[in-house]
Amino acid sequence: MSAHPFAVVREFSPRTRAVLAVNAVNSFGGGLVLPFLWIYLGEVRGLAAWIPAATLAVQATTAVFGGLAWGAVLDRLAPRSVVTLVMCVAGAGTGLYAFASSAATALTAAVVYGLGISGVGTVLRFLYAGAATARERGLAFSADYAVFNAMTGLGVLAGGLVAASGPGSDVGRFAALYLADGCTFLAAGAAFFLLLPRLDRATGPSGTSAEAGTARRPVGYREVLGQRTIAVLLATLTLCSLVSYGQLRSGLPGYLTAGGAVGPEGLSGTFAVNIVVAVLTQVLLGERIQRIRRSTVLATTGALWTAAWALVLVAGQQHGIAATVTAMAGVLLLSVGEALVFPVITGLLNDLAEERTRGRVNAMLSVAVSTGSVAGPLLAGATLPLADGLPLVVSLVAVSAAVALVGTVFRGVLPSAADLPDPADTGTDAEDGTSESVDTTAAAPVDTQAPTAPVVADPAPVPPGGKASAPVTAAP
Repeated sequence: MSAHPFAVVREFSPRTRAVLAVNAVNSFGGGLVLPFLWIYLGEVRGLAAWIPAATLAVQATTAVFGGLAWGAVLDRLAPRSVVTLVMCVAGAGTGLYAFASSAATALTAAVVYGLGISGVGTVLRFLYAGAATARERGLAFSADYAVFNAMTGLGVLAGGLVAASGPGSDVGRFAALYLADGCTFLAAGAAFFLLLPRLDRATGPSGTSAEAGTARRPVGYREVLGQRTIAVLLATLTLCSLVSYGQLRSGLPGYLTAGGAVGPEGLSGTFAVNIVVAVLTQVLLGERIQRIRRSTVLATTGALWTAAWALVLVAGQQHGIAATVTAMAGVLLLSVGEALVFPVITGLLNDLAEERTRGRVNAMLSVAVSTGSVAGPLLAGATLPLADGLPLVVSLVAVSAAVALVGTVFRGVLPSAADLPDPADTGTDAEDGTSESVDTTAAAPVDTQAPTAPVVADPAPVPPGGKASAPVTAAP
C-alpha cells in the first residue's frame, strides 16, 4: 500500500499514465465551455429561442446512436485508430460552434459533436481496462474520475473568467473558448496516435489470433444485454445516475429553492461541496476501496444516498442557516457515494465483459449514465410542482434504498473474482498485453437470482468518464 495518496500514480504503466495525462488536458478543455452553450447561442449569437433547445436535442439524439456505433467499431478495430478518430470528430464538432452564426451551422455542429463526444468515454474506459493488473484497472478508473472532476472544475473557472472579462467582443471570447476546446480534442487525438502502441488486428483487443477470431460467432448488443448480471448492473447504474448526476442540477436546487429554504449563496455552497468532496474522496479513498467487495460498495452507496436525500427532504422544510447546513450535509453524503460507486461499477462491468464485447459494454455504460443524467431533469420537471416537490424527494429516498438492496443481493450473485478481484491478478496475455475478462458463462446458473431493476427509456448521450457535454452534466 502506498503511503501517499498520489503515490499510486507511479505504479501505473506508462500507457495508463499517458491516458490519464491526456484526459486531464481534455477535461480542462471541456470545462471551458461546459456552462455556456445555451447562453452562447441564445444571448451572445442572438439566435432564435428554439435553436439552443434544438441544438441540444440533436446533439443528444446523435450521441445515443453514435455511442452504440463506436462501441461496435471498438470491438472490431485497434483502439489506437478508433480513439484518434473519435477525438478528431469531437474536436471538429465543438470547433464548429465557434462559427455558429445560424441555425444550420449550430445544428451541423451538434451532429458532428454529438457523434464524436459519444465515443470519448467509451474509448477511454476501454484503454483503462487494458491495464496489466486488477489493482491498476480499479485505481485507473478511480484516478480518472478524480482527474476529470478536478480538471473540468478548473476549466469552468477559467472559461468563466475569459467569458466575463477577456479581451475582444463577446462573440470573439466565446468563439475562442470553443476553438480552445476543439484544440484539446485534436491534441488528445494526436497524443494517442503517437503514444499508443500499434495493435495489429491479429493480436488486437480480442487477444486472439485472426484465425481463432474468425471462428467466433459475431456478437451484438442483444447478446450483451442477454447476460443477466450485466443487464441488471446497467439498469442499476441508470438508477444511480438518476439519483445523483440527474438530480444534482435539477431536482435538488428546484426543491430547495421552491419554498425559499436555501438562497442562491447557499445553493452555490452545495455545488462547491459536491466538487471538492468528490475529488477528495477519490484522492483519499481510491486505493483503499480496491480492498472492499464491490457489492458492499454498491450497498453502502445506496445507504449513503438514502440518508443524503432524507437530509435534503428535511432541509427543504427549514430556512436560513439550518436549511443550508442540512442541505450541505446531504450533498456531502451524495458526493461521497457518487465518487465511490461509479468507478467501482465501471471496473466491475469491464471485469464481467468478454474481451470481444468490451467496446459494446463500455458504450452501454455511457448510455446508462447518460440516461439517468437526462431522465433526472425530466422527472424533476414533472414532479416538482406537486406538493412543493415532496413526492420527488421521497421517491429518490426509495430509489436509493433500492440501490442498497441490489448491492446486498449481488453479494451472493457476483463471481468472487469479480466482486473482490485479486490485486495481483494480471488478467493479461503475456504476448499481446490485452486483458482477459471474467468468464460470465460460469456465473450464468446464479444470474437468475439477480434482482431486476427498471430501465429508463430513451437513453441520452452524455458520456461519463469522457469530456462533459455542455450544459447537461459535468459527471464522468
